[in-house]
Amino acid sequence: MIALITLYVLCTLAMTRESFFDLVVRLPTPFLAMLGMTVVTAIALGAVRCLAVTRPKSPIRQMLGEARDALKDGWIERWLPMALAGSLMMVVFGDTKTEIPALAGGFRWDGTFEALDRTLHGGIAPWELLHPVLGYPVVTYLLSLNYSLWFTLMWGMFFFHQTMRPGTLGRTRFLVSFVLLWTVGGTLLATLFSSAGPCYFGLVTAEPDPYQPLMAYLRQADAVLPLMALDIQDLLWAMKSAGVQGAGISAMPSLHNAVALLMFLATARLAPWVRLAFAIHFGLVFLGSIHLGWHYAVDAYASFALTLVVWFGLGPLADRWDRFIAERRPAMRRPVDQFAATSSARP
Repeated sequence: MIALITLYVLCTLAMTRESFFDLVVRLPTPFLAMLGMTVVTAIALGAVRCLAVTRPKSPIRQMLGEARDALKDGWIERWLPMALAGSLMMVVFGDTKTEIPALAGGFRWDGTFEALDRTLHGGIAPWELLHPVLGYPVVTYLLSLNYSLWFTLMWGMFFFHQTMRPGTLGRTRFLVSFVLLWTVGGTLLATLFSSAGPCYFGLVTAEPDPYQPLMAYLRQADAVLPLMALDIQDLLWAMKSAGVQGAGISAMPSLHNAVALLMFLATARLAPWVRLAFAIHFGLVFLGSIHLGWHYAVDAYASFALTLVVWFGLGPLADRWDRFIAERRPAMRRPVDQFAATSSARP
C-alpha cells in the first residue's frame, strides 16, 4: 500500500508540477485529523466489541487492557507509516481533483454521459425511472442521510483493516484495492473522463439542462426535510468557483459507489448481519447517487466494473501475500483481529 501511494504521489506531482516541500508543509493538518479519527474510532470499536460480543463485567477495564496489549504488540509502529502515507495520499488526491478541469480541458463528458444514460435506459433518464418510487421527501431525506454516512463507514472499514495484524487474511486485498480505487479511479479515470455530474449540468455545459426538474424537486424536498446533499453540492461549487485547493468536483467514476461496493465485498468473512447492513448501504448509495443528482448511472456502472476487476484480480495474489506474512510472524493476535474472528461467520 505504501509503495503504491508513493508512486501515486510522484506521478501526480510530476503531472501538476507541485512542489514536494509545499506538500509536506500541509501534511500536519490531515495527519492530525487522521489521528483524531483513529482515537475516536478505536474507542467506538472497542465499546461495540465489549457491549455486543464479549460483554465483560467491566467494559472500561477490558478496553484499557486491550489498548495496553495493542501498544505492546507494536500497534503504533504499524499505524504510523500507514497514517502518514494515507494523509499524503489525501492531500495529493484533493489537489489533483481540483486541477482536473484544467488538466482535462474542462468538464467535457457530461453531455456524452447524459446521452449514454438515456440510451442505456430506453430513452429515459435513470432519475426519471426512479422518481415515481423515490420522489417523496421522506424517502429522499433517508437516501441523503445514508449518503452522508458513507464517509463514516468508509473510515471505519479502512481503520478495521489498517489496524489488523499484518498477515491477517483479507487485509492486503482491501487496503490495496482501496488505494487503487482512489488513485486509478479517482484521479486517472476522473481526469480522462472529466465530468461534473447532473447537479452541475447546467453550469458546465451549453446544452439545455434536463436535470432542472430533478433539482427543483430536491429544493422542494429540502424545504420539508433538510437535505445535506444539497448543502454539500452548493458548498463544493462555491469553493470551486473561489479556487479553493482540495475542493474539486468529479463524477466519473463514482467513488461513492466504488467504495460502497468494496466495503460490501470486504464483509465476506464477517457476521451475516454486518454483511446485510453493508449490502443495504451499498444499494441505497447507488439509488441516492442518481436520485440526489450526484451521478449519472454510467458513473456507477463504471465504478462497479472497476471495483470488481480490482477486487477479484487482486484476490489470489493478495491472499497469498497475507499467508506468506502470517507464516513468518509470531502467532500473536491483536484485539481487533479477535473481533474479526469472533464476528466471522465463515472461515
